Amino acid sequence: MHVAVVARPTKAPSSRRTPISMNTNRKKLLRTIVAVSLLAAIVAVIALKLIGVLPVVLVSAFGVGSLVFVSIKGRQRRKTEVVLGFYVTANEILDDEERRRYRFEIAEAIKTGEKVVSSMPDPPPLSSFALGALYHSIGDQNGAVQHLALAAEEEVLKESPHVAPSRQLRRYVRRLRQIERRPERWPKFNAAIRNLERMHRERAAHLLVQNQGQLKTMVEAYEVGKSLQLDPAPTGNRISLDRPLRTIKSPRPIAEVLNDVYQEDRKASDLL
Repeated sequence: MHVAVVARPTKAPSSRRTPISMNTNRKKLLRTIVAVSLLAAIVAVIALKLIGVLPVVLVSAFGVGSLVFVSIKGRQRRKTEVVLGFYVTANEILDDEERRRYRFEIAEAIKTGEKVVSSMPDPPPLSSFALGALYHSIGDQNGAVQHLALAAEEEVLKESPHVAPSRQLRRYVRRLRQIERRPERWPKFNAAIRNLERMHRERAAHLLVQNQGQLKTMVEAYEVGKSLQLDPAPTGNRISLDRPLRTIKSPRPIAEVLNDVYQEDRKASDLL
């Protein structure tokens, strides 16, 4: 006697598993935080009994200060990493023009670029150029001119000895020099920066002039269309408002005009 074994169909993995894994990770993180907090409390109680209050307070203050310092440095480093990540994304979009991308991909890159530029009082020219070139790629002449012109202005200020750099720009330049000294350690960042710098040298001026010309043409066309809408077309001889009504004569009836034409034709035939 043979027993038929029916294989149950395997369900495809569902995308709903992602929140479950995220919840699991959050629970693990929460357990870790609670465990560390309990351990720290136990160590503090033991230290209070064995050492005393003052050393524990000093050690706690030192520990809290160290954590705050590390947190601030990590936050600053993440901001610089956002700039470098924007370079990588912008380079992938601008360098491969034949590959058609979704509009939302470029929109997200532009959004990141806007955050990068607004995060510094003196953003680097490369950031402004990359953002302006992205605006050009979607046909936004206004955004392209704004940021490409800003990149040209920042390039001039870059050579000025009288401009004091901000702390954000100093951190960015330090990170940039690290990548230059160890390019093999950050090959993706190094390649994106080098390629964008080449585009900046070769295409920045041309893109700025091109978008300025297109923007000027659009403004002129708008002004012409607006003037045509406001000024009605002439409909014959205009009557002055200052002219007396008694001097205005109505046109002759069409029958009289035709009769005069007929009489003139008849006289001309009699003469012949």
